[in-house]
Amino acid sequence: MKPQLLTVKDLVNYSADKYGDNVFCRFLRDDEMYTKSFKEFREDCLAVSRYIKTKKEDKMHIAFIGKTNYEYIACLTGMIFSGNVVVPFAPDISIDEACTLFRDADIEMLFCEEEFIPTAEEICNRYDGIRKIVSLGDWHWFENIFKKYSSDSEFAPLSDIEIDPYGCSLIIYTSGTTGERKGVMLSNNNLAANSSYDAYKADDGDVTLSLLPMHHVFCYACDVLKSLYDGNEVCLNGALINLYKNLLIFEPTNARIVPLLCKAILTRIKISERKHPELTPREAAELVVGKRLRKLIAGSAFLSSSIIDGFERYGITARQGYGMSECSPRITTSDFSERHKYSNGALIGVDDVRTVEGEIQVKGPSVMLGYYKKPERTAEAFTEDGYLHTGDLGYIEDKHIYLVGRKKNLIILSNGENISPEEIENKFIDDGIIKEIIVYAEDDSIVAEIYPDELVVDGMNFDDVRDQIDKIVDRVNSDIKTDRQISTFKIREKPFERTSTGKIKRAQFNYSED
Repeated sequence: MKPQLLTVKDLVNYSADKYGDNVFCRFLRDDEMYTKSFKEFREDCLAVSRYIKTKKEDKMHIAFIGKTNYEYIACLTGMIFSGNVVVPFAPDISIDEACTLFRDADIEMLFCEEEFIPTAEEICNRYDGIRKIVSLGDWHWFENIFKKYSSDSEFAPLSDIEIDPYGCSLIIYTSGTTGERKGVMLSNNNLAANSSYDAYKADDGDVTLSLLPMHHVFCYACDVLKSLYDGNEVCLNGALINLYKNLLIFEPTNARIVPLLCKAILTRIKISERKHPELTPREAAELVVGKRLRKLIAGSAFLSSSIIDGFERYGITARQGYGMSECSPRITTSDFSERHKYSNGALIGVDDVRTVEGEIQVKGPSVMLGYYKKPERTAEAFTEDGYLHTGDLGYIEDKHIYLVGRKKNLIILSNGENISPEEIENKFIDDGIIKEIIVYAEDDSIVAEIYPDELVVDGMNFDDVRDQIDKIVDRVNSDIKTDRQISTFKIREKPFERTSTGKIKRAQFNYSED
């Protein structure tokens, strides 16, 4: 019988009771390998929650800024245990943006790494809402917290608190592809419900390499909370620069990843194969990704069919999932079968999902409480019968979602034709010379702005680059309807500006505001 998990604490208790001393987390520190069991993780989270309760008994909004490591996930989870509202931010957040968002989120306390303290002090000079700054120090600081506030300490009763499963516990600021950032309010129940599903269940012995920034709910919910539910091991990669080294050290069986990284890994595997013609394709791949990697789970953007097919040569199954912060975040989970290999994943079965006039809409326990202090935006986000407007266009077939594009990005020509720019852009995604492309309307015509791959065009003159791209555009145009054809294109000298999740900011390209 499936347990009733209403809070993140329920989920952690479930994992500690079921999986006990099994390894939950592995990580490197000063080139030495450390492990934490499911029981130890629960104890560390409880210790953090008790520590926070000694700082202020009443509920408050806590900003959290740090790099992804074990202490980060224990601290973030412990904050949720404590009944407070946690608001995680990227470590590279600017002072101006921090002041704006701290004020919007009503931040009272800031937990941050030692190196962020000077920035934090400057923020305090401009925003007077912060009552206390807590320096996270190094791992020794955390070990002291874990020990001093353990279940055997005098502080043990501080963790015996009632938490409202349906009250706000986490605020995630959307990445703002069109300029405005909104605080997505998620409850304990949102997070627990969205992570305790069985549509995808980790295999015994599965090891996940966690690559993405933990301040995004995609990484926290999928790599941490889902692994707790499934009982599989998570290895923390840390800085992205360590990816290829850590693939060989940790020997993961799977990883959640963004398409840009998928493409980079596949390229490196192909280079390895060319360098080692004496090896089988799988053996060449193992020099890059280790001996056990079999699954890649992609999210955040479109994963092309050629990348999916390309990995198959090397014994790696790459599939897409789909979700958004407002859904905690999963709407679908990757399906590793052959039949739906190009879909955007199978419905996880937690929420009711439908399409209305081509738009994906969601209702259920995963769906956010609303946008913090934005009642009008919240009202706009929901239909009259309570379904969330995802803004994504697509269709559902055999309990799988197939996305077409974003509703707000639709190009509407004077003849009334609605065109999804993503449908056109995705036709270029596998052409090596084109690294990034945005399609938009200009003077009632379809225009493309293209950033070439600097590695491919290195040493080529501008006319040769334009000539090659022109041929690719002609090829794509020959395969699509006349009113969808690109009339002209522009070549960029710099990459497009992206959000922290890797999405191109489209606000400047004649798209409607979010």
